[in-house]
Amino acid sequence: MQTITLGIKEKVFEGVARVPVELDGVTPDALCGKSADEIKELKVWWGNRQEKLGDLFDVGVEGSAEKPDDVKIVCKGDFASVKRVGEGMKAGEIIVESDVGMHCGAMMSGGRILVKGNAGCWAGREMRGGELIIEGDADDYLGAAYRGEMTGMTGGRIVVKGSAGDYVGYLCSGGEIVIEGAVGILAGLGMKGGRIVIGGDAEAPGGEMTGGTLVVKGKVVDMLPSFRFEGEEEVEGVKLKKYAGDLAMGKKAKGVLYAP
Repeated sequence: MQTITLGIKEKVFEGVARVPVELDGVTPDALCGKSADEIKELKVWWGNRQEKLGDLFDVGVEGSAEKPDDVKIVCKGDFASVKRVGEGMKAGEIIVESDVGMHCGAMMSGGRILVKGNAGCWAGREMRGGELIIEGDADDYLGAAYRGEMTGMTGGRIVVKGSAGDYVGYLCSGGEIVIEGAVGILAGLGMKGGRIVIGGDAEAPGGEMTGGTLVVKGKVVDMLPSFRFEGEEEVEGVKLKKYAGDLAMGKKAKGVLYAP
């Protein structure tokens, strides 16, 4: 087992505004078997320039590994201004001991990420596999497609212990998103497949969905009129109304929405 620690240095926080650091490519797959000195030499973006990883983070390595599944990266310090943590990862584990910036777990296809705080926008963006657990809240576009893309999450699992923002699962085609709290507007917008479960309230969920299952256990604010009531069912121990839609999308609308 190889454990790599990345402790953010105070220099990252200097100045009037924090300049974000982008950690795409710093994954268990890429760091497997590397020494601390080798990891420190890797280049990452800090604002509009590239810096050595070791100039921005204190790097520690314990143990060794021959495969990425046996690599764990522990992020220490305030990572709220650190973007793309775990982007594209395929195996191993990343633990963020604080809040984390935008695009955490974006396009990941395997492995596990645990965020012990809140996550910025586009967490789990276009996720293909693996598991992303956020113990705090998630911002907008959780498990969604990025602007201009046609497909969002296609596989894997996202769990949010708190609440989430707007457009959860935008263009979702597969996988599962579970949010224990409330969400903002248009969860499941354009959903094509997969499953989204919302424990709290939601506003206008399921717009333009043509497939998949969307479950809202709390109050639905502004229920869209383009869903057809089809009876009641028990879902995960809760009796809910079943709707088909979004019928505004015509014959291709085969989505299922469960709501109180």
